[in-house]
Amino acid sequence: MANKTFKDFRFKIDNAGGTLTDITAYVNSDELAGDLNLMEDTAEADEERSFLPGVAGATISINGFVNSTTEGIFGPLVGNRTTTSKTVEYQHYTGAYHNGEIYPTNVRTSGGSDALRMFSADLTFDGLVNRTSVALA
Repeated sequence: MANKTFKDFRFKIDNAGGTLTDITAYVNSDELAGDLNLMEDTAEADEERSFLPGVAGATISINGFVNSTTEGIFGPLVGNRTTTSKTVEYQHYTGAYHNGEIYPTNVRTSGGSDALRMFSADLTFDGLVNRTSVALA
């Protein structure tokens, strides 16, 4: 079986008008991380620790190039609180998608002399993370 590469990756997120927008060409790094909180339920008489599963979630971290498209999506979020979630679609490769509603956190821009301006953001899923073989749009 062939290993998957970055060329198989696609990323879409709501723009400022709420339309799902493909920003794949402007993303240079991504990470999808899942987490599960564990609740310890070890009794005093137990000899080994034991746990129960708690709530689960996921976060996407992305980095990319600042341009009029990405500035329109992420620029207004720098230093401002948002109560509006955004729809996101993260495609690992053909037929493997994660999508759902996210809240952008830790939105940053950076750059320096003789360098392109960059953005980065952590996108935390709100509720269910859908894993599917079909694209949203």
